[in-house]
Amino acid sequence: MNRLEGRVAVVSGAGGGIGSAICRRFAAEGAAVVCVDINRETVAATATGLTDDGARATAIAADVAEEATAETAVAAARDQFGGLDILVNNAVYDLPLAPLTEISLDDWRRTMDVNLNSAFLMSKHAIPAMVERGGGSIIHIASQLGRTARPGRPWYCAQKAALINLARAMALDHAEQKIRVNSLSPGPVETGRYLANFPSSTEAQATSNTLLDRLGEPDEIAAGAAFLASDDASFMTGSDLLIDGGYTVP
Repeated sequence: MNRLEGRVAVVSGAGGGIGSAICRRFAAEGAAVVCVDINRETVAATATGLTDDGARATAIAADVAEEATAETAVAAARDQFGGLDILVNNAVYDLPLAPLTEISLDDWRRTMDVNLNSAFLMSKHAIPAMVERGGGSIIHIASQLGRTARPGRPWYCAQKAALINLARAMALDHAEQKIRVNSLSPGPVETGRYLANFPSSTEAQATSNTLLDRLGEPDEIAAGAAFLASDDASFMTGSDLLIDGGYTVP
């Protein structure tokens, strides 16, 4: 499919498992991709993998908690590829599992800056560029834990829930500009970030808590992002697309 032919996307957290999968899927569907991540090596690998396959892509190694990063990413989309149509806010900063009483203020603020505030900054600068193109699609990568909760993750649950409602509020504000805003909530996904918490992949799979009795795959989440970015989702805004293997059903 070439549902994104001629479109330009900015994807934050592009060096990680889900982010890189989204970049690959967007490129496969015809989009040019601005890949943004704080990790210089992984974001370069993502962008190089795309260009080696003949896609249009560029890498920006920078901290999404800084407003200058949003400005740079949007400028790259305009200058290198002609504009901006799609934004995926996917950056995440993790903390060890702990109750709120054991989280330092500096750690709390850092998670807020990356996991929530970056979506504000990237969207703030992306929206005017999308207006120039006659509209666009913004996708906040939230989580099934934005709808439910797990022990030791108060920061994550709070910030992912905020992204879901931020998408609803933005959808109200920007519908007249033909900008659709949705969130996408993955369940547990087999990424390096997730597997790092377990001695083996087998033990990680055993913790999925999904009705399908397995972890999701990054490409399954990327498929949802491509749908939301495309005209196939032209009547969707203010929604949360839940791809969690049934995690939240019980």
